[in-house]
Amino acid sequence: MVKKKTFKETSKRSFRKSIGWRIIALINSYIILATYITDSPLFNAIFMNVTGSILYYVYERVWNTSHKGRYVE
Repeated sequence: MVKKKTFKETSKRSFRKSIGWRIIALINSYIILATYITDSPLFNAIFMNVTGSILYYVYERVWNTSHKGRYVE
């Protein structure tokens, strides 16, 4: 049986990821709310959540390519 490698993150990596994500989320919110994509606050909120989800997916994929702060257990 082949043992699967388990990757763990250091607390510094988790902290950097969370701060980085909050900055991206803040910029996303600002752009959506400042440009008034639609006149409806509901549709702006939906649009902000959809773009936030897409950005978060890309953000996590980029972090997965970095090995800094990650180790094999």
